[in-house]
Amino acid sequence: MTTVGQVRQVVQPLLQRNPDLTLIGRLVVIKPVHHVLRAVYIERSSDPGAFIPIATAIFLFKPRKGISLHWGLRVYRGPVGSGTWDVGEPQTSASMCEAIEAQALPPLRSIKTIDDFVAFTSKDRFPDTFLYAYEDLKIYIDVARGDFDAARSICEHMATDRAKRTYLPDMQEEYDRITKELCPLVAANDRPGLARLLHGYEAQSVKNLKIEKLWEPTPFPIES
Repeated sequence: MTTVGQVRQVVQPLLQRNPDLTLIGRLVVIKPVHHVLRAVYIERSSDPGAFIPIATAIFLFKPRKGISLHWGLRVYRGPVGSGTWDVGEPQTSASMCEAIEAQALPPLRSIKTIDDFVAFTSKDRFPDTFLYAYEDLKIYIDVARGDFDAARSICEHMATDRAKRTYLPDMQEEYDRITKELCPLVAANDRPGLARLLHGYEAQSVKNLKIEKLWEPTPFPIES
């Protein structure tokens, strides 16, 4: 299992060439951070000498306790190569940093807005985990964009017995947050209340991820 110190060493060429990047633990973050965290996570492996770089993007206006690779793309050695990089090979640092620049940074840097994030999490790119396949995630996006019709539809479905059986008991906290915090404000068309709620969620996620120094709070589309 590679260490944080080894990660710090191997990504130095990447950080030196790209001033908009910074390293937080195993996370190479693109600055600035607004509503979406764009990063490359240098994942551990069962192989004690291997790095697994994964480009990922997550929206922050849902309470998060850690990084998610739900929308993650492995950075490979070549078009059909391995997704692991051997720490013992002398060229690993240079070649991995070059691969991250070529494969990961362009799609991540293209995410400037929430709409861009939605495009990034498309079915074409993530056939099994695309955003719209998960209503418990999509509702946050709908609310942030001010799409009340879509948000109401999800709220109505989550109030059904069928949805309750699906979400409970494994997702009790998430289900309660949506049905007891988000949905009442959606039903009331309370834009200021929803904006305050999302800003609070985002601040909580930023604190949990320890990226406070990188975060620049900005308004949501629902506030325009």
